[in-house]
This record gives sequence, structure tokens and C-alpha cells, in this order.
Amino acid sequence: MLQNPPLTSSAPEQNAAPAAPLEKLSRRSRLEMILFTLPAFIFQISWGWYPILVALLLSFTNVAYKKQLLLVGTENYQRIWPWNDPLVMKAFKTTFTYAGMSIVLTFIIPILVAILLMEMPKRAIRVMMLLWFLPLSGIAGTILWRYMYNVKYGLFQYIFHILGLPEQRFLNDAHMILFWLIFPGLLFFGPGLLYMAALQSIPQSYYEAAEIEGASFARKIWTISLPRLRPVIAMMLTFAIIGTLQEFSWPQIMTGSEGQPGGSARMVVMYIYQPLLSDARRTGDATALAVLLFLVIMVITIVYRTLFKEDPDV
Repeated sequence: MLQNPPLTSSAPEQNAAPAAPLEKLSRRSRLEMILFTLPAFIFQISWGWYPILVALLLSFTNVAYKKQLLLVGTENYQRIWPWNDPLVMKAFKTTFTYAGMSIVLTFIIPILVAILLMEMPKRAIRVMMLLWFLPLSGIAGTILWRYMYNVKYGLFQYIFHILGLPEQRFLNDAHMILFWLIFPGLLFFGPGLLYMAALQSIPQSYYEAAEIEGASFARKIWTISLPRLRPVIAMMLTFAIIGTLQEFSWPQIMTGSEGQPGGSARMVVMYIYQPLLSDARRTGDATALAVLLFLVIMVITIVYRTLFKEDPDV
């Protein structure tokens, strides 16, 4: 009876020698790495952390134009503390309300729209990507939207009139002004392209396996699409939190420096700009409020980054 032939030497050896360790970077490579990193490091220190450090130090002084600099302790913080200044409290409430509404409407909805678009014909996907990527100047677009909201001759008022709907006050309505400020973000949200690109990178075999197992459309979104979008969602949500909490140019142009009507749209940064920075005697108060806002944003960002899991396999 023929016996099985012995294994030939072409088979991989089980006791193969471990791979040699990677060579350490040469002195020249390390020097090149430092030289390429140094400009970005210097830029971040000089234009990022240095101004923050200076603002933190000035917030404990009586800083003002053409005035001797003296330490005043926490007097600036006591004056602008939200419980001591009702306008600061109102500005923080408006800012948090605006941030919450903006994240819910202009952050969550585009994610769902991107997922639904991936199930549509390619022509519809191209049209939506074009709308999301439509290049518009920030200031020019803001002024254009302000005219569209005009209660007398604005485009939206004309559309409401044609549809037989009651006239709207738009930016003159203190109860709805935050919604109308956020509404343009629903139509033009460029980061939606990132979600679509991330969805296209998900292997189609995942969805095919889920369909074989009888998973519904909603189940596939919950177990495949959303988990695989976690890294992009984490990055974009971080930018959204930081951006909305320090919103300035958009409401400043749309509603004026005081957030009319009645200060209902005045954010914290707008309050720092007007009336604090406009009064040389309150420059210290403005600096202290800026530092307080920075600390609030940093704490919220750290808590969010700690609780939110980016790894889709966790």
C-alpha cells in the first residue's frame, strides 16, 4: 500500500525565523521630519495657543486702550458671570438653543438624506451632490438670504403669497428667528458629500450578507451604514459643536449687532463684540467672557469626544 509522500521543502516552514526589526530612522530622516513639522508647530503656537494664553492673562487685568495695566483679580469674571449679568445669560441661552437646533436640523438630517440618496438612481445622486457642493460666497450669500427674508418684497414672502399661506415675519419674529437663521443650512450643507463618499466606501458584501439574513432596510442602516459612518460623524460633529457655539458672522449680518428683534438672536460672540468691545472701559469684561466661552466649548468637546466611540467595530 502506497504511503503518503513526505512534505516537500516547498511547504512553508512552521518554525520560520522572525522577521528582522525595521531599521530605525536615520539622522537625516529625523531631521527632515522635524523640519517639515516645525512650520506647522510654530504656526499653531503663534496663532493658536499664544493668543489664548495672552487672553487668559489679560482677563485678570483692567486692560483698556491707553490705560495702565493693573491686576484686578476676578472682577471681570464677576461682572460677566451669567448669573450676575442677565444679558450674558440670555446670550448663552440663545447660543445653546441655536447650536442644538442647528445640530439636529443641519447635521442629523443630511446624514439620513445621504443614506437615502445612495438607494436612488445615480442621476438623483449627481443632482444632490451638485446642490450640496454649490460654491457660494459666505458674505454675499448671507446678504442674498437677508433680502430673500424681507417681509415686503422678499422671495419667500412671495412664495407664501402664491401658495395662499399667511404672511410670515421671518427675521422680525423673535420666536422663529433662530429657525430661519438655520434654515439655509438644510439646503446647502457641503459636508453631506463626505457622508456620501464614506457610504460609497462601505463594501457591498456587507449589505448583501444582511439581505440574505433577511435584514430590513432600517436594520441595514442601523447595523451597517451608521456604524461605518462613525469616524466621519465624530469629526463633523466636533466641528459643528465648536462652530455653532462661536457663531458670529451669519447672525451678525442677518440680524445686526444686537441680534434684533429684542436681542433674540444675539449670540455670545456677538455680545463680546457689542457692547463689550465697543466700550474701551469693558475690554477686560470682553476678554473674560471670551475665555469663559473657550472653557465651555473645550469642556463640551472633551466630554463628547470621551463618550462618543469612533471605532465602528466597538
